[in-house]
Amino acid sequence: MKSTFTLPFLRTLGLATALALPGLATAQNAPLDQALGALKARQAKLGLKAADLTDAAVTSQYTDKQNGVTHVYLRQRVQGIEVYGAVADVHLSQSGKVADLHSSFLPNAATQARNAAPSLTAEQAVAAAAKALGMSAPRGLSLQKAGSAAEGMEFNDGGISLDKIPVKLMYQPLASGTLQLAWDVTLAPLNGEHYWNVRVDATSGALLDKTDYNISESFSISSLVRPLAMAASAAVQPAAPTTANKPAAPNSYNVWPITVESPSHGARQVVTNPADAVTSPFGWHDTDGIAGPEYTITRGNNVHAYDDRKNTNTYTAGTNVSPDGGANLEFDFPFDATLPAPAVSNLNAAVVNLFYWNNLMHDVMARKGFDEVSGNFQVKNYSGTGLGNDYVQAEAQDASTSSTVSLNNANFATPADGQRPRMQMYLWDRSVANVTISAPASLAGNIESVEATFTRRLSRTGPVSGNLVLANDGTTTPNLGCSAYTNAAAVAGNIALIDRGTCAFTIKVQQAQAAGAKMAIVINNNGNQIPFAFTGDTTGIRIPAVMISQADGNRIKASLQAGSTVSLTVGTPVTYYRDGDFDNGIVAHEYGHGISSRLTGGPANANCLSSAEQMGEGWSDFFALWMTTKPGDVGTTGRGIGTYASFEPTTGVGIRPTQYSTNMQINPATYDYVGKTVANVNYNTYVDASGQTRVYVHSIGYIWATTLWDLNWALIGKYGYNADLNANTGGNNIALRLVLDGCKLQPCNPGFLDGRNAILKADSINNKAANAALIWQVFARRGMGANAVQGSSNVLTDQKANFDLPTSILSTKQLNEQLLEVYPNPASDQLMVRTQVGSKAPVQVELVSLLGQRVSTQTVTAARLQQEGVVVNTSKVAGGIYLVRLTTSEGIITKKVVVRH
Repeated sequence: MKSTFTLPFLRTLGLATALALPGLATAQNAPLDQALGALKARQAKLGLKAADLTDAAVTSQYTDKQNGVTHVYLRQRVQGIEVYGAVADVHLSQSGKVADLHSSFLPNAATQARNAAPSLTAEQAVAAAAKALGMSAPRGLSLQKAGSAAEGMEFNDGGISLDKIPVKLMYQPLASGTLQLAWDVTLAPLNGEHYWNVRVDATSGALLDKTDYNISESFSISSLVRPLAMAASAAVQPAAPTTANKPAAPNSYNVWPITVESPSHGARQVVTNPADAVTSPFGWHDTDGIAGPEYTITRGNNVHAYDDRKNTNTYTAGTNVSPDGGANLEFDFPFDATLPAPAVSNLNAAVVNLFYWNNLMHDVMARKGFDEVSGNFQVKNYSGTGLGNDYVQAEAQDASTSSTVSLNNANFATPADGQRPRMQMYLWDRSVANVTISAPASLAGNIESVEATFTRRLSRTGPVSGNLVLANDGTTTPNLGCSAYTNAAAVAGNIALIDRGTCAFTIKVQQAQAAGAKMAIVINNNGNQIPFAFTGDTTGIRIPAVMISQADGNRIKASLQAGSTVSLTVGTPVTYYRDGDFDNGIVAHEYGHGISSRLTGGPANANCLSSAEQMGEGWSDFFALWMTTKPGDVGTTGRGIGTYASFEPTTGVGIRPTQYSTNMQINPATYDYVGKTVANVNYNTYVDASGQTRVYVHSIGYIWATTLWDLNWALIGKYGYNADLNANTGGNNIALRLVLDGCKLQPCNPGFLDGRNAILKADSINNKAANAALIWQVFARRGMGANAVQGSSNVLTDQKANFDLPTSILSTKQLNEQLLEVYPNPASDQLMVRTQVGSKAPVQVELVSLLGQRVSTQTVTAARLQQEGVVVNTSKVAGGIYLVRLTTSEGIITKKVVVRH
């Protein structure tokens, strides 16, 4: 049972009352009493005084039906007014014992509070918030839901917001340590690009703080290396399935079904009656809980999918496309897979696929714990728990007034429970320019290139012709062009040829421009092509730029270095589009933001994933990978995110630094990356064009998703894979349940180690800690071991990675082969050896024949084995079966390995 405690009596039930008058507590209020009592019992450890706890308010409370845990989420109050960001979560077992507890309540809050009464009215606060955000002044603002200033009220949209405008009085903590009285206002601007929750000074109206509920998946988030297929012609071209002469199938959808990631990954199929009978008992087109659909379009209890090509950010019948399946609910529309096909020709199919996948996410995740009581997205909550009227508004082929987000993007905005989230899916583009080499004859012909997104466009300059000059910046790697050119005179008036690597793309183009180049061509440094993108300060760049493949670049460089003059013309690009609505991994990723936002800190608090080290992008990538895993897949195989949308083959890297894989040679990410730049990828912060410091959230999240993906496969290794994704058995299903329950159990604004501890706690509750050793092995392997230090989750440079297993695991578990990684196995020329077992003495690594003969031996530090691993050369070893033997101060570990040549 869930209660949001909106009634005045329940909202003001404080610790003193609960303890002094226990007879007043009803069965519903008993968990609140226990939670408040638990906080009081720990107040000294938390650095608090009784007065800091007396007036706490409950924002959410519910009991998980699968494990019986009651989750109570509270917010600190001063004089009846809530303190923003001062939250606590208490989790009670079925027996009433405290399973877990966290608090960010502020000490001596009452003495730090300023201004007991506001000077601005709530209406004036809305106007002040709009002004601070650069929005128009509200018009015809009227009160829709009355309430006290402290409890909050709700206005209409005022002509400036896509949704009604909630307003309440709060205290905003300032850097000085004081608490400033503020109005908390939530506004969803009409352009749909943001969903702001702001606090403005209750006296002056000045902006004090803001949070954007809208989480974006911009393709051009950084100068990360994100490879693409060589060219449009090399991209996977799936055959267009025909829809002609198919038999009628009531309640059916022609889509890329669950586990099929995109048109590149498999065929479209007609799926019949896909709604889950438990989580969507009246089907996907119901909204009233009575048999029979209320809609025959792509609309129902969980989601309304429609197009937003005109950027209205709302649905109007006859204007927006929400395909109609007719009385039989048959959603079968044509799909043209050819690359030149205009996106609008596939619009009906796109909206249907978007509708299908949003419903899939709803049904599967509800089975695993993101259900009505915990704040999922539904018009009507059939159980009567949680708040309804918050179905997903899923907008296909979205347009935007801002050129920075109208392409290569997707986003999801998640307000608090009871308010509708919004998913916006975009088209993704690829501009391919033909490069015609006219001299020398040995190179003559056409090659292909990808145009930069941040430079002057070739569509404006027209074709560019000239001679190529190899950049020379005077360093030991002169062709990288990261510093001022020493051969600027030769470059001036010509086209600069530059190697990729070391510095940002913008720097390369800026240095070429400063040397007088009329264009820059960057050579990729791996076998793929990449979208030539950068987010940051690109002011002053006046020349165009393209990127060519490593193979073509190497041929050209060799010709230049041999003394030849290379002349070429770069033509006007042709732009192709792919629709993110068909990239099911991206759809699942975006929906995942809603899951992590609603579960962390409770469904009534949508502001608990704003810390620098928060892992929202990681959970979303994990959900995307999990939903598209097929029977027969293996964890070592690399998996890219967004390969279809980014024009890559299914084997591409996608839009993350590497593919996801349990093989650390493919994906070496660890917690030690946070706050650093590794292999030209920034895992810290950057300054955007407006001068604001922002976190590279996608690269941070990539580390977290890497670890969760390892955990998933470790549990599959132990329990097997279950193709029934609604089941509770199978390592994949166990892993997803642990991840979702971990979100519920972790503190507001968690860091990586908070997330690790929450998953361990979830396993303790759900499985009696049956997987504790395995979970520790997974996290220790990625640098979140027993002696890792998180520091502040708001700081990216104060953490300390550690690869040790807890002594409790080592002392209670025999050292066996599960603690030793050896891959590949079978091996050919070499194999990698790693372990998370610590050792006070250097570790002896041996390769031993079955007859006991030492084939090779080396001695390395435990730290090296934990972090990097050690390579054992097997190129000269006869084929057969061997033992890898590690001798540590904790004991000896062995594992069989097969050598084949």
